Amino acid sequence: MVPLNRPTYYPRVIRLQHSGAANGRLLASFDSGRTGNIYESPDNGQTWQAVAEVTETTPPGNCCSGLYEVPRQLGNTAAGTLFWSTSVGTDKGGRGPCSIRIYRSLDQGRTWSYFSTPVSGFIGLWEPEFGVDKQGRLVVYYSSEERKANGYNQMLAHKVSLDGGLTWGEEVLDVGMNDGKRRPGMPLVKQLPNGSFVMTYEICGTGCDTYIRTSPDGVTWGDPAHEGTRVESTAGHHFEHAPTLAWAPVPGKKDGQLLVIGQMLLNNADNTIAPDNGKVYMVNTNNGIGPWTEVPAPVPVPDAKDNPCPNYSSQLLPSADGLTVLEVALRMTENGCRAFYSTAPVSTSTFQKGSPNKKARKSK
Repeated sequence: MVPLNRPTYYPRVIRLQHSGAANGRLLASFDSGRTGNIYESPDNGQTWQAVAEVTETTPPGNCCSGLYEVPRQLGNTAAGTLFWSTSVGTDKGGRGPCSIRIYRSLDQGRTWSYFSTPVSGFIGLWEPEFGVDKQGRLVVYYSSEERKANGYNQMLAHKVSLDGGLTWGEEVLDVGMNDGKRRPGMPLVKQLPNGSFVMTYEICGTGCDTYIRTSPDGVTWGDPAHEGTRVESTAGHHFEHAPTLAWAPVPGKKDGQLLVIGQMLLNNADNTIAPDNGKVYMVNTNNGIGPWTEVPAPVPVPDAKDNPCPNYSSQLLPSADGLTVLEVALRMTENGCRAFYSTAPVSTSTFQKGSPNKKARKSK
């Protein structure tokens, strides 16, 4: 999927749905050094080809990029416009000026140009993700270290744009505890068929467990100081580090199901590493409420650990009919960190030890 002579981090993958004749094509992005690499699949993830590189040079260094297709006309931003957003300036020793910057593509990812800077700071800004709230406004969600002086080691926040992403409103705190210790991070937001919204995220500082909370409108998330509900499976496990979230339709069930994956799988009882660490994701058919069920991951990463590579921020992309799911995950190889991908049936059956996982294909 990416050149084997390049280190590859932080995968993101989307299916085009608002781009006319290009609808159904998959796009993926990866962080590689100071460059964002954009890849395309015309066959639902079976093969991939490089289509573009996005290089952020001012200030040097980028991290934790996001990829998003605008779903409707928003101001002067047309449906089908692509955003690639990235955290810049965060690799400097001691930190310094940093920001989240957006690049825009009007031709399904072939060419990119700078568009806007939703947020700037001096300590750390991370992990931009986008959505549209219930009022039809573009929202950017992100992690921020900019309020350390107020006791927020890190927090989750959002801003709203009324003109399709060119300018941005005031920052709103979504999740944050001003105890100087806990670090909410990596927000992912999906709107459900019933109109409500769900957000998954990690809270580090006392572990890095995965949590979920709901919102009626995509911008009102309840008491920021409340941790939310930890995502736990019927098998007695939870995820730690770098969770991501997806929604899939289920034939005959209007609410569909939510899919969550995290870097590591731990035992609830004592936080030790579970036997199926790196081998499962979880599903929930009750809008994220209650326990989750573990199912086999299409790309098993049994050496998953607290590290920026193996199984870090893996991506799950269900097929349009919800019957299969594509996973893009990272593994450490003799040539460094590389992306692997595979597709498998979506199942709500409990994961059984020894269940076969479809063999992952190494990127070519």
